[in-house]
Amino acid sequence: MVQETLLKPHISKACKISNYIQLRTDRIGAPKGGTALYYNRSLYCCPIDIPPLDNIEATACRLSMSGHGVLILVSVYLPPKKKLLRSDLETLLALGDAVILFGDFNSKNINWKCNYSNSNGRKMETLAADLHFDIITPLTPTHYPNDVNRRPDILDIALLKG
Repeated sequence: MVQETLLKPHISKACKISNYIQLRTDRIGAPKGGTALYYNRSLYCCPIDIPPLDNIEATACRLSMSGHGVLILVSVYLPPKKKLLRSDLETLLALGDAVILFGDFNSKNINWKCNYSNSNGRKMETLAADLHFDIITPLTPTHYPNDVNRRPDILDIALLKG
């Protein structure tokens, strides 16, 4: 799963990987942004159309595995100046019974070892209880700023439902 791909529709063959299918959602009309996900050709996956979202950018697929139920995988990007909206998370979590949202939510919370909490991080924690999803965070930073005066931090997290 990839966030902030910076890809645009006129670069349709960019970032291809041998034996993998690329699904992507490019940001139109503004710089940066975009999401993508890759899956091995041998897997039984298919793209999912996502209903309109207000602030989150996302790309999703449905993965079917023998002996398991269907799993919905979603690559997510919430731009840093956008607010985390309950409606966006509700829409994505409603895509299936078992959903994993993974990506850059620009939501920081000291409870998952970020350097500080921001409003999106505090809201994410509240929504986890309200909407019944788990927040899975890495043990080490996922963002290393170019500015040596800023500390590495965790931006990429996963939300699991079902």
